[in-house]
Amino acid sequence: MEARGILERLVRIPSQTGHEQAAAEALAGWCREAGLEVSTQEVEPGRPNVLATWRAGRGQRLLLTGHIDTVPVGEGWTRDPHGAETAGGRLYGRGACDMKGGLAAMLGAIVALRARGEQPAGDVTLAAAVGEEEDSAGTRAMVKRGIKADRAVLSEPTAMHLVLANRGLLNYRIVVKGASVHASAPALGRNAVTAAARIALELEATGSELSQRSHPVFGPPSLTVGTMHGGTRPYVVPDRCEIEVDRRLNPGESAEQVVGELQDAIARVKGSLPWLEAEIIAGPDYIPFEIPPDHGLVRSMSKAMEAAGLPPRTSSWRAASDAGFLVHGAGIPCVLFGPGDIEQAAHRPDEWIDLEDLDAAQRVFEHLMLNG
Repeated sequence: MEARGILERLVRIPSQTGHEQAAAEALAGWCREAGLEVSTQEVEPGRPNVLATWRAGRGQRLLLTGHIDTVPVGEGWTRDPHGAETAGGRLYGRGACDMKGGLAAMLGAIVALRARGEQPAGDVTLAAAVGEEEDSAGTRAMVKRGIKADRAVLSEPTAMHLVLANRGLLNYRIVVKGASVHASAPALGRNAVTAAARIALELEATGSELSQRSHPVFGPPSLTVGTMHGGTRPYVVPDRCEIEVDRRLNPGESAEQVVGELQDAIARVKGSLPWLEAEIIAGPDYIPFEIPPDHGLVRSMSKAMEAAGLPPRTSSWRAASDAGFLVHGAGIPCVLFGPGDIEQAAHRPDEWIDLEDLDAAQRVFEHLMLNG
């Protein structure tokens, strides 16, 4: 029941987003066997978060968290995606890197400390969330239901770097409504496709303006018009067109600010097309976060990494994560740290994790829990 054994068991249980129950139940069972106080949160029928607490009755409350769901297996595998095969110092399988390895390292650390009869510096809660790969339903539910902690570590696969910031992500649909007529008399209608194209050009101009606003770590934010769908036949003036927009946020930016940008672009087009009707529909949102490098949590994690034999390397993530929900929604300072390399191994065929990194991550979490 140390990290390697836990990870092998987890990888052998498929847990694609929406089908996490079997893995959640197994994880809850192992936590009970370890003597933790276990509860579940039903996010949707058959999709429970798992929360397991080790009470110390003193000190700062530490939240160790990650997601239990994985992306679909996909094509191109040369190994059994749920076989947990080991070779060359690696363990292979869907979710091994993203991010069952992180969960295994955290639970393995708790089990190891309890087996040695040691006590944490403060209460520790291990929280395994469902749904991160699609909409972060699990972490959103934990925040909405009032999860409490003084600090948190989210064990995403950071290649054993301590991540102090990540960008955010917002997706929007802009639905443009027009009026259909026969294409032999287009002036009698209102062409939603050409109106949407004009909005897209205005958004491109907005993206150019964003390039002038730089963050010291991430550089400028970005706005991308990703898709445009409209019309039914070439001989019918289209009465509807949808644009999908991807907006990457830097720390300090907000969803309200982004909606304002979209509204301004639509308003500029409406100035020359008075009939324009366009609705903005928000999709999944991931909030950016950053933590000062001199924060107490950063110092504690750096000391834990050094004690485990790792250089305390810090970095940032251009990808999004659940950390922003914890920081901004629950007021819990958070960092990212975990085994696995998201760029080299996650979401790919033959997904893998380095077993030495897995062991080292367990040691880091042990030192963090013991020393606060």
